[in-house]
Amino acid sequence: MLLPINWLEKFVDINTDVKTLSDKITDSGSHVDEIIVRNRDIEGVVTGKIIEINPHPDADKLVVCKVDVGDDILQIVTGAPNVVEGVVVPVAKVGAILPGDKKIGEADMRGVISAGMLCSPAELGFNISVIPREFRDGIWLLGKDTEVGVDINKALNLDSEVLDVEITPNRPDCLSIYGMARETSASLKTPMKERESNNFSEDGDIKDYLYGVSIDTPYCERYIAKVIDNVDIKPSPQWMKNDLMAAGIRPINNIVDITNYVMLEYGLPLHAFDLDALEGSKIRVYQPSSEIEFETLDGKKRKILPDDIMIGDASGPIGIAGVMGGLDSEITSKTKRIVIEAAFFEKSHIRKTSKRLNLRSEASSRFEKGLDIALPEIAINRVCELAYDIRVGDVIGGIYDVIKGKVKSEVVNLRPSRAT
Repeated sequence: MLLPINWLEKFVDINTDVKTLSDKITDSGSHVDEIIVRNRDIEGVVTGKIIEINPHPDADKLVVCKVDVGDDILQIVTGAPNVVEGVVVPVAKVGAILPGDKKIGEADMRGVISAGMLCSPAELGFNISVIPREFRDGIWLLGKDTEVGVDINKALNLDSEVLDVEITPNRPDCLSIYGMARETSASLKTPMKERESNNFSEDGDIKDYLYGVSIDTPYCERYIAKVIDNVDIKPSPQWMKNDLMAAGIRPINNIVDITNYVMLEYGLPLHAFDLDALEGSKIRVYQPSSEIEFETLDGKKRKILPDDIMIGDASGPIGIAGVMGGLDSEITSKTKRIVIEAAFFEKSHIRKTSKRLNLRSEASSRFEKGLDIALPEIAINRVCELAYDIRVGDVIGGIYDVIKGKVKSEVVNLRPSRAT
């Protein structure tokens, strides 16, 4: 698990250096394999705003950009196909150093002087697995909330280390930022930070959008559904992208990013369905009566057996519970209304389904280890809070919370004098 220190600090006070923190976490049972220093190979790169683009006088595939880097206006020639006026991009100024010891100098580009270079994520050292697809072959267009003239290490949180932590199978609670924050709090003897909860407003009634949720299998003990209307699918804020990429997750869009963000924060996988794609506007958790074929989000058709737990609407399946959603109800650029799912599934069934289908996901890797039945409520409220904060859409009032199991707090008796 990749544990960004700056994200961890949102939950707990860290009163020591990263090496000591690493040793303390290792002593607690979660071995730190590596301290990743992300800004080691980058110097002289800042954020800049493209204020003007003109054709190159002697090259059809090149353009000449004027870029505001805060303290200067630079002329930079690029062949990137995705540059547009008004966007903020990473700018390697003359004298900058990029990963691989690449040094940037002034260049003559077919008779036009280029005083620097506009950078892609790959040129800044990002692994292709976390680079947003739209920027794999072009310049990195940073979020509109990005300040101009800022060192790129600060703008992308590259000056904060990331711990690569090995989590043992018996500690699923540590597969989250919050879980590791509790370990850190105990290890460093520093307090957890109190955070406001349920800080969002609601309008309307969920029953006008979603007509019911039923659980028809003994292997789902809790299922929560929440609706968000007037959804505006767009890129997430840069701070959210930064956190996700540091944790090894590729940003996709604001809805998918929020569900991934909360999964990383609290350890509970969530899923978003396009409400308008749900037949009958109902959700059912069940097991099929016979073998069926189902197409998952990755575009592959898979054989589903009666032992598998499925999420369905009035006409059929829309997702493999705890493993992967279906292609027909995925979030697209046209999505306007969504249902957010937070659930508690029996771990052995998720493990068997995932293994048989050879389909291991971030969701299945968490569900199969066992989670807390109280987590769905915490996670769904956090999703709504983030959706409200970054203006994703309108959180609809009301909730479906179907419980088949028992939600209770376990009491552990401990004599501090016997603890070592």
